[in-house]
Amino acid sequence: MKKLFIYSLISISLIMLQGCGTKDVQKMNAPKFIEVVVQNHLVSHGFDEENKEILEEVIVEKPRRKLLRVDRIQSVSEKYILTSYGFGRLVYWEYEGSFAEMKELLTNNSDK
Repeated sequence: MKKLFIYSLISISLIMLQGCGTKDVQKMNAPKFIEVVVQNHLVSHGFDEENKEILEEVIVEKPRRKLLRVDRIQSVSEKYILTSYGFGRLVYWEYEGSFAEMKELLTNNSDK
C-alpha cells in the first residue's frame, strides 16, 4: 500500500511538472539578484568571549557595482545592507542610494 501511495505521488508530481515548461521551472528556481553600488564594509567574524562582535573594517578607494543575491540579505538600514557571507560571517555593506530606493528595488525584485 505504501509503494502505491509513493508511486501515485511521484506520478502526480511528474504530471504537474509537465504542465510547466522547463524554462519556467528553471526561472522559478533561479537565484534572484539585485544590483547595488557598495562602498566600505564591515565583516563580522563572530563574537569574543565577552559577547562583543568582532568586526573587520574594510575601506575601499571607490564605490563599485555589485550583484547581491537576495536570499543572502538579512536586513537593510538607512546605511547598511546586512548579508550572510561564507564561513558563518556577516557583512555590513555601505550602499549608495536611499532606504526608499532600496526598499523599492527589493520589493520589485520579489515579484520576479
